[in-house]
Amino acid sequence: MSRPRDAQRRLIDVVVRGRIGNAVSREAAAEAERIVAWLRLPAIGLIALGQGVESPNPDTGFTIVLALFTAWSLATLVWVHVRTVSPRLALAATGVDLVAFTALALLSGGAFSHVRLAFFVVPVTVAFRFRPAVTLLAAVVTTAAYVSQAFAHSAASQPGARRFIVTEAGFLAWVGLACFILSLMLARRTELVARLATSRARLLAQALSAEQRERRALAESLHDHALQNLLSARHELEDVAESVPEPALRRADEALTQTVDQLRDAVFELHPYVLEQAGLDAALRSVAQRAASQGHLALRLDLAANGASANDQLLFSAARELLANVVRHAEATTVTLRLAHLGDDLQFVVEDDGRGFPPEQLAERLGQGHVGLASQRVRVEAAGGTMTIASIPGEGTRIEIRVPSNGDAGV
Repeated sequence: MSRPRDAQRRLIDVVVRGRIGNAVSREAAAEAERIVAWLRLPAIGLIALGQGVESPNPDTGFTIVLALFTAWSLATLVWVHVRTVSPRLALAATGVDLVAFTALALLSGGAFSHVRLAFFVVPVTVAFRFRPAVTLLAAVVTTAAYVSQAFAHSAASQPGARRFIVTEAGFLAWVGLACFILSLMLARRTELVARLATSRARLLAQALSAEQRERRALAESLHDHALQNLLSARHELEDVAESVPEPALRRADEALTQTVDQLRDAVFELHPYVLEQAGLDAALRSVAQRAASQGHLALRLDLAANGASANDQLLFSAARELLANVVRHAEATTVTLRLAHLGDDLQFVVEDDGRGFPPEQLAERLGQGHVGLASQRVRVEAAGGTMTIASIPGEGTRIEIRVPSNGDAGV
């Protein structure tokens, strides 16, 4: 293999590793933000309850600030479940929490207010976000905010108030330090998970690459030797049959013709040369037409690859497996293939109007040794992509694969 192609594969490997590590981090961050959004609501309830115990008729300013904070918290809860969570949102949420708790404490009892306990929420929630430095900074700022509002409140002049404030600040600093250590441990474990996922993807990619090399070598051997020998034998047989019209020779010629066709199909299945020569569109069209012919299916194609991609072989292998499942199991009349670019990704869809299946059947089939779909999912995820299966009994099945295009595979 040439050095440019080796360099290209190393570049693709780096891209895939980066995508997998980033995907793990993004998912962990999104999950943490959703947890924090839910934890914020009972904290607000406890603040309201505590203020009701201290003062049955709370200050109007306190009520307004608490209402605004509640509305903002509910909006954030909805946002983190329907939109992409960004690091800026986490920082903004932490800032809003700190400002709200400081204002609520200042509008109630200062150092002695029940709201002071809400300050502990800030370092705890920040620790969920796997950013130790931010957690430590939040702990310092939170402690400073508590001390500042406590001394600014008129209650600070009461006997023993200073000692109480220092004690509370000490507890708050201790919790902040513990949260920093917890965040550090969580960050290291998240990094370890990302490294393990990357290693898994790299090993799987190497295994798939070795498999493709073996399949190609076998296909070339069959094409260059066995298939050529059969074709030569067939030509010889045809020459003899022209001078000796014997029925047995005719039957032998038919058997050789059928064997040659079968061997060509096997060579195509092992290594689709059309994929290298004509690209993914032509290869998908070829395998789809074969499947449609075998299953007596109406075929609908909407293919737009727009050039070669590093994951063409992956998509082609997935197409063969998915189309084979349609032919064997779907009892469909129509199958549709779609291929399109969506941003930096390739979207590939196989859809049929067959009998479909309930979701639990996937696990049952896997337990019975049918690993086709599961293996394709693993391959897709190892390439930094996703595979989505949607099926309704009696209404067909839709399988969507998205993988990074990774630029031009011919570079």
